Amino acid sequence: MTVRDALREGVAALGASGSPFLDASLLLASALGVDRTRLYACGPESLESGAAARYRDLLAQRVSGLPVAYILGAREFWGRRFRTDSRALVPRPETELLVSLALEAGDALVSSGRRARPRVHETCCGSGCVILSLAADRPLWQVSASDLSTGAGSLARENAELLLPRDRPGGPCELFASDLLDSVEGPFDIVLANPPYIPTAELELLAPGLAFEPRMALDGGPDGLDLYRRLVPAAASKLEPGGVLLLESDGSQAPILRSLLAGAGFGQVASYRDLAGIERITRGSLPCPD
Repeated sequence: MTVRDALREGVAALGASGSPFLDASLLLASALGVDRTRLYACGPESLESGAAARYRDLLAQRVSGLPVAYILGAREFWGRRFRTDSRALVPRPETELLVSLALEAGDALVSSGRRARPRVHETCCGSGCVILSLAADRPLWQVSASDLSTGAGSLARENAELLLPRDRPGGPCELFASDLLDSVEGPFDIVLANPPYIPTAELELLAPGLAFEPRMALDGGPDGLDLYRRLVPAAASKLEPGGVLLLESDGSQAPILRSLLAGAGFGQVASYRDLAGIERITRGSLPCPD
């Protein structure tokens, strides 16, 4: 069996996955111990029996519904490779918009002279992909994160050890176990979050792969907004005047989030669309005193 034959076999087996060629390519590259660029150059080459067996085992796991990121134990996000397993959600490409907007907000604070080293906190941090991306891109910023799940917290710590230098100028990324912001002191210049936002009744209707991801990171209550109703006023009390709150949600929830932020005293409230055109991130800032 050649590499091309193996890819055809994988695509046929994974036809229901939504991205069969990509999934098969990632799994075959892992089985061969090469990156995808090298994989495509190996098209006419034959697979050794051991590599073919490893590949078919990986295919069987994917056919069962297990996400590719859990099978491989890693996922690329914002140009870095994060350790990934069932302790936290798989990082999604659309969440990179949250990183982009947080960088923009922090850079604006620095350029205005209001803050040389912005203080940033992420709650519901999961694997840590967002806050650690910020910490790596802006070494002087003071960053911290929290999650109610101890498993997610331990995964975030592992990723911090892998991705951040011990002598980071802004200090380590502090990680807390906390129910939203309850155990977090502040004050902060930026608070950001990607909380659970799927309505409970819709969980059973979602893609089979989500059954392998932690339910507490998905279930947002009857309308998906339970945590936002607690988080928005809590963030308002933890932010400095002029501080920014950034929230990821499903696009259909953005109008309600804008109302929640406005009701809690946030101004300059707006929602931002991801590459699919969905209103993915909602932003608000607390007014500065005159």
